[in-house]
Amino acid sequence: MKKKYVIPALITGVVVMAPAMAEEEIVENESQWENSVDFGLSLSKGNTDNLLLRFGLQTEKKDGPDAYFGSASYKYGEEESAATQDEILGKATWKHAYSGKNFFGLRVDARRDTFADIDYRFSLNATYGYYWVDTETTVFSTELGLGITAEDKGLGNTTYLNGLFDQHFEHKFNENAKFYQSLAFSPRLDDLEDYRIEFEMGIETKITETIAFKVSFEDRYESRPAAGKEENDLKLITGLSYKF
Repeated sequence: MKKKYVIPALITGVVVMAPAMAEEEIVENESQWENSVDFGLSLSKGNTDNLLLRFGLQTEKKDGPDAYFGSASYKYGEEESAATQDEILGKATWKHAYSGKNFFGLRVDARRDTFADIDYRFSLNATYGYYWVDTETTVFSTELGLGITAEDKGLGNTTYLNGLFDQHFEHKFNENAKFYQSLAFSPRLDDLEDYRIEFEMGIETKITETIAFKVSFEDRYESRPAAGKEENDLKLITGLSYKF
């Protein structure tokens, strides 16, 4: 149960501490954090009883050369009163742009998934990347990183060095709709056949000034999952997002 509180603590720590690594700059009009709370619920009763619940928090800010992002989510599912999903995810990034469209940064990822037999996984990466497109409506970036991962995947504690390739794309069609997509590839450096791929894409459409409808697709692939577990973990999620 304690691990559920470690993930949000790590996310908060990176978002708060990362600015200290960049040069201090005086900004007359400081940009504001953009925050959102996501909620999704699917319930069916009858011949089959199903329940799927998702709760998420997200915050981001772009302040001069610095960009910050943090998220945490929890998913829980039941089928015929038996639990089928129980997953916590966390992510925090800091990027500091310099020399045009180049940037460096830090990234923390965390995961606990009962049914994938991942008791915990924490990854800390230092990254270097490039903004291929960075406008008011479109952002496309790629980055390479090197880091360390600590995990317990059914066989006890393991710590190892990992590589990282990350790609992110986001486009605002107008004031009311946007599309986002990301891809991360992380191999274990002492065994390149042991790697994971995380893919996500989604569409968000405003219903009101503060409420949006979201549809997202996630695919988490483990080349060497825990014993008896599937390599692919696919999820299609719909829900509402409240922005503040």
